[in-house]
Amino acid sequence: MQNSFKHFIGVDVSKNKFNYAVINSAMKLIKEGELDMDFDGFNSFNKIIKSFDNSVIALESTGIYHLNLLSFLISKNHKTTLINPSLIKKFTQTITLRKTKTDKIDAVIIAKFILKNIEHISYFIPNNMDDITAMARVRESITTQLGKTKTQFKQHLVVVFPEIVAMYNVYTNFMLNILNEFPTPQSIVNTPIKKIKEVFNQYSTKGRSPIINPDEFIKLAKKSIGISTKIYAEIIKHDITMIKFLSAELDKITNEFIDIINKNKKDDMDILNSIKGISDTTAAHFLTEIKDIKRFENSKKLAAYAGIDPSVKQSGSMNQKGRISKKGAKSLRRCLYLMASSVMRCNEYFRGYYLKKKSEGMPHRKAMIALCNKILRVIFALLKYKEFFDENKYIKNLKAA
Repeated sequence: MQNSFKHFIGVDVSKNKFNYAVINSAMKLIKEGELDMDFDGFNSFNKIIKSFDNSVIALESTGIYHLNLLSFLISKNHKTTLINPSLIKKFTQTITLRKTKTDKIDAVIIAKFILKNIEHISYFIPNNMDDITAMARVRESITTQLGKTKTQFKQHLVVVFPEIVAMYNVYTNFMLNILNEFPTPQSIVNTPIKKIKEVFNQYSTKGRSPIINPDEFIKLAKKSIGISTKIYAEIIKHDITMIKFLSAELDKITNEFIDIINKNKKDDMDILNSIKGISDTTAAHFLTEIKDIKRFENSKKLAAYAGIDPSVKQSGSMNQKGRISKKGAKSLRRCLYLMASSVMRCNEYFRGYYLKKKSEGMPHRKAMIALCNKILRVIFALLKYKEFFDENKYIKNLKAA
């Protein structure tokens, strides 16, 4: 693979400009420069790239700033790679002790990195899922916002109506609607019972009894020690409005996200769904993060990409494994932990593996990390060989071990 490229182009991207450096296979700097992050800059860079035959371009992942240039280069059919910043940082430490850091120097270092690691180019090559990744990030952001808003709502409700928080799930649609109508105990006490019953009937699901009836609701309000001010009433109603809005947005983007992944990765989605406990949502996030299983030579490299591989301290005869490295994709790591939490409850094989690790003396969190690695190894094998999960076969193997 190394002999197929003659020129290696490193690109360091900032908000408004990007620096590039071209080196040959002997690591000699041939050309370097700075261009604007705009239409003219991109076209000028395209002409420069075309002047060097058999070239490969490497960009450092920089949040969102690299996306437009990366998309442009791929559209021009240039062989382009995207590098994790932590890898560049480690590589820099191996080639220099100087702490001097400029965009110009960084571009050269990125070019040298891809030259030295060209045999792993398939691991770095991006594909056409960057826009889907952006959607996944938006969904994660909404999920985080919703979680924080729910926590805030519960904290406010503890002040206003602590009795209702202690006894009922206040996040159901029914409770949110009722509390939006009656946000404080005093508002309940001041409302005629007939009106309260009408509101309960309005929001009750047909065929189901509400989790609390009007009489219980009024009784709690009369004995409440909560604070019933107009300001707190508005705060509670605001929290409920935000929870409803974010929940609706989350449902909308989740459905769109899953539909897109199903269209692009239907076979892989079916394989992941064959594992009881893995939902469409976590399966879609997983596939978005790994992009293509063929990028990884083995499950250990996939674990390293997720950052759940053990960190290693080595000095002389000492070779000690520590905590997980956490150097990989944070979103993938979060997705795996969600998978582990779910399959441990729903899947006999993975629950058995978790309990086995617990019986060996592992604390809960360490056993969960071991379970994440186990799930990753199983998924890697299933996706690589295009097989569905056979729980009975895996249970036999676990018992035999």
